[in-house]
Amino acid sequence: MKLPKIPKRTTPGFAFPMVDRALSECLSHRQFGPKEIKRALEFFGQNPPECVFCGSKDVKRWDHLVPIKKGGETVLGNMALTCATCDDSKRDLSYEEWMTGDSKNSPKSIGIKDIDQRVKRIRAYMQNFNYTPQNLEERLTRQELRRWKEVNTRLKELRKDISRLISDYKARRS
Repeated sequence: MKLPKIPKRTTPGFAFPMVDRALSECLSHRQFGPKEIKRALEFFGQNPPECVFCGSKDVKRWDHLVPIKKGGETVLGNMALTCATCDDSKRDLSYEEWMTGDSKNSPKSIGIKDIDQRVKRIRAYMQNFNYTPQNLEERLTRQELRRWKEVNTRLKELRKDISRLISDYKARRS
């Protein structure tokens, strides 16, 4: 019997990007419920639905075409149905950069033949629903932007303090 892997340690290097993403996502528009899902599925017209990137029928997730980190929001025109492999591989890259690049499991790297048509279809989807990404700085008022910068400064300081604490603990234990 093969035993499961030992759980990996959760580190500040993992946790702080998640806090950053949560903050960015909470400061963005979110409107993607059953009505929007239906319209997205109708636009792509696939029955059964398939991954917009590779064509797999094993769709598991909705992906932000423009990543949250680059101003993407959870709205119609930016959410697309994907397989887990594509979603995991794409990470926080723009869909076009990733699809046409050499990242592991990108459509180009796995030999998908109709990448140009897929990119055009995704562009048409975004245009059809008037989706234009707007970075966080453009969405916030001056006061909100100032507060966001203050929070980020405090988060950086906290991360340094946490790293020093961990380092001191490890030095004491060795």
